Amino acid sequence: MIIDLISFSFKKNNLPEANYLIDVRFLNNPFYIDELRDLTGLDKEVIEFFKKDDGTKTFLKVLVKWIEYIIEVNKKANKEKISIAIGCTGGQHRSPYIVEGLAKSLINRKIISELSIYHNELKKYNVVVQT
Repeated sequence: MIIDLISFSFKKNNLPEANYLIDVRFLNNPFYIDELRDLTGLDKEVIEFFKKDDGTKTFLKVLVKWIEYIIEVNKKANKEKISIAIGCTGGQHRSPYIVEGLAKSLINRKIISELSIYHNELKKYNVVVQT
């Protein structure tokens, strides 16, 4: 099964086509910390911010379990591909971090054969093929 993970901005109203849409605006936002404002969820400092945040850690664990379930259900239904979009206010900090964390967990658990990651607001795209 191929999984597309997309981070995006609700503020820019560019909702991507997706089978599943997840809103992470409830997570703590590094935008309000001066040193982190201009960074992204892919930068080391922001990653460290989220790794120390209990709410983000808990949510990511729950999300991974839920997505594993969703993948299994879709596999049983013979779906070849699903798309999961994760959004936050600006698409810069929270949603890219969650997309990357989810991707890493799914790859480490060998749940999928192929994964593509697209960060709408960061204009970054990556494909990971599991062997």
